[in-house]
Parts: sequence; C-alpha cells; structure tokens
Amino acid sequence: MAKVFENLGIADTDLSEARKIVTRHLNSDFGEKYERYIATVGAALLKVYPPARNFSPSELVDIVSITDIIGPESRAIMKRMKEACTGCGWCCSQTRRIVVDEADTIRISRKLKRKREDIFALDGKDWVIKQAHPCGWWNPKNGRCQIYGERPRTCRVWPLGINELNQQTVQAVAQCNYAVMVLANKVIWMLQSAEKAAGAQVQPG
Repeated sequence: MAKVFENLGIADTDLSEARKIVTRHLNSDFGEKYERYIATVGAALLKVYPPARNFSPSELVDIVSITDIIGPESRAIMKRMKEACTGCGWCCSQTRRIVVDEADTIRISRKLKRKREDIFALDGKDWVIKQAHPCGWWNPKNGRCQIYGERPRTCRVWPLGINELNQQTVQAVAQCNYAVMVLANKVIWMLQSAEKAAGAQVQPG
C-alpha cells in the first residue's frame, strides 16, 4: 500500500504528518463522525472502483484518510460532480452552526429588507445564521431554499471546507452523498495516478 504514495512521490515525512492529523481527527470530539465518513467513502469506492478491492480494509481506510488530508484540492472535482448532490437537504436541515461571510450578512439582510441582527448573530469572530438546525430558509415540504438566488457563499460551496494544511477539502459528513463521492473520486485519481507513475517507471528509457 505504501507503494501508492511512493509512486506519487509523496515524502515519508509528509505521510507521517498526514497520519498524525488523521489520528488527531479520530481522537477529537468528532472522531466517531470522521471514522464513519471515511468508512462510507471506502464502501462507495468498492462499489464504483473495482481496483479498490485489491486493498485490505485497513489499507483502504489508510489510503482514504491520507488522501483526505494531502490529496488534490476538492474545488475542481466538485465542479465536475454537481450531479452527485442528491438534493437531500441534509446540509440545510442538520448543520447546527452555519457560518457566513460578513458581506453576505449585509447583502442578504438588505435584499430581505430586514435588520441584520434579526437574522444573523456575531458568535465570537464568526457571523452565523440565527435560525439553524434546520435553517429557517429551508422548506422541509419541498427540500428547497427559499432564498436560493441570494443564499450565502457557505451554502454555494458546500461541502467545501478548509483543512489543517489550509487546503480546500470536503466536510466529513457521511450522510452527504456529495461529500462522500468527492473524496471517493479524489482517491480514484490518486490510485490511477500512482498506477500510471508505476508504469512509467518500468518503461525503457
């Protein structure tokens, strides 16, 4: 399994640091959530990418979790995978704390002709939507956003987030098919790239 990362030219020090970050995630308050997310991505890989079956369960978990930390950034992959979003509404209904940009608080409150402090609150350094879990603008009857055209940037780029290496990555949410399939496709890209690199190494000069 180490050959996957070796073929990609990833240094042992970078792998070691990535594993430390994974361990911190697993030992954190959201450790169980992260473990479930990685397992769900692994299960998806086995369905959509048969070569993944060549790895043991523990190897696959290692590959998925490390790819989550040091794999390619997610934004470009997300743009190619919009169909992976099933419109389930999980992000709208289950996110307990919805952080938004200050510019969005101004723009949306003006558009809705409401006072900013009525719909947003300053929580420490972050602006958040007051009515969340579920979001007050989410319509449970049809699963749609009532201000879709004016929705905050955080909703437009979901499930994008920033990891400890300041890279754009996906939120670790096993219930979100979009988040699961974006990471699954990052892993597929890593495995395919490693295979190509290995093939190139045995080609005659």
